[in-house]
Amino acid sequence: MKRRFYWFIGIVLLLSCPASMVIAQNNPGCVSGKCHADMGTKKWVHGPVGAGICTVCHTPLEGKDHEFVLAADKQELCFNCHETSRDMMLEDHVHTPVAEGKCISCHDPHQSDFRFSLKAPAADLCFTCHSREKFEQEFVHGPVGVGDCNACHNPHASANEKQLLAPLDQLCFRCHEEQKGMMDKRHIHQPVKEKCTNCHSPHANAAEFMLPESPPGLCYGCHEDIAAYANVSVGHEPVVNGQCTDCHDVHASDYPRLFPVPQADLCFTCHDELAEFVRQQKYLHGPVKQGDCNACHDPHGSEFYRILRKKFPKEFYIPYAEDNYALCFECHNREIAKEEKTRKLTDFRDQDRNLHFLHVNKKDKGRSCRACHQVHASNQEKHIRTSVPFGKINWELPVTFTKNDNGGSCVVGCHAPKEYRRQ
Repeated sequence: MKRRFYWFIGIVLLLSCPASMVIAQNNPGCVSGKCHADMGTKKWVHGPVGAGICTVCHTPLEGKDHEFVLAADKQELCFNCHETSRDMMLEDHVHTPVAEGKCISCHDPHQSDFRFSLKAPAADLCFTCHSREKFEQEFVHGPVGVGDCNACHNPHASANEKQLLAPLDQLCFRCHEEQKGMMDKRHIHQPVKEKCTNCHSPHANAAEFMLPESPPGLCYGCHEDIAAYANVSVGHEPVVNGQCTDCHDVHASDYPRLFPVPQADLCFTCHDELAEFVRQQKYLHGPVKQGDCNACHDPHGSEFYRILRKKFPKEFYIPYAEDNYALCFECHNREIAKEEKTRKLTDFRDQDRNLHFLHVNKKDKGRSCRACHQVHASNQEKHIRTSVPFGKINWELPVTFTKNDNGGSCVVGCHAPKEYRRQ
């Protein structure tokens, strides 16, 4: 009852007088011109100090001048008034000073120039224990840059690791709302599934977006197999330039391989002339029709012409060898040009005369598949080209192919008009 009475009297006096006057009038032994003269003069004054009731926290020793003991031990003294704060001790993650009962490591128990009676600006105060060095790199997270550690951390205690205000995956989305929807996409980058800090420092880092290093170096930390493409003979330009994000969304996508759009659309953003050509054709090669450019091309790099996955001749004329057409034979019958006479290997035959064998299987001037077939698309059946490149200056000899139920005909500049009949 006596303590409550003192509190009531102190509050009344505090409301009617400046803090320094209240202290001087009620505790002339504590505050005078000679002792604690500046007490109660700063912007933020602790309640008992402002009320001039020093004995709320300090218990004078009887018979001794200016000697006292604290009214309770460590944080229990603070909890006498800040009762709602006691529950923070039950959290899973308690800040070390709090756990050790060292409230005054951060707070001045009397007065301060800073809100919450902090001993220094919040960020500077944190750096009395936490090394400042890792926060002073070239790229700094916004809250760190403005010294607002409490934007992410509870300075006392939390149910979350590192005293975060929320679980990590939820905390980032409090500010980065534009990224929140990525968690609903069909394909999520594995580091994103685990935690944002797999790639981003929450404080500061050497590269943009608080990355430890820029792509492709960062990507190669996990995708070691892709790093090997740096030494291939034929490189894909985005990979050569380290521009992984030109083709992949680093967080999530509704499309496989984290493509930002369907694969064919992605390829056609650069290969726009091919895109226009394909759009104008009636017959599309199977992989092109399915939008699967990767069926034939390795998008990162290759040892083969036009970053093809397997060997295919760059030359128009080449001696025949099955291995030269390893790419085509991934899908097509590898026996198709082996036998001069057949009635089953191919429909491109004049009775039993194998016309694939005739054109391709030559010791010196075997024609490659693309001599007759357009590998992406054509307006003629069987993907027959509308013209054939010929000669050193690449003349274009027109080709007209007509298919019928029993064979077909070919009118081309490289030989007289020909017809073939299977029966």
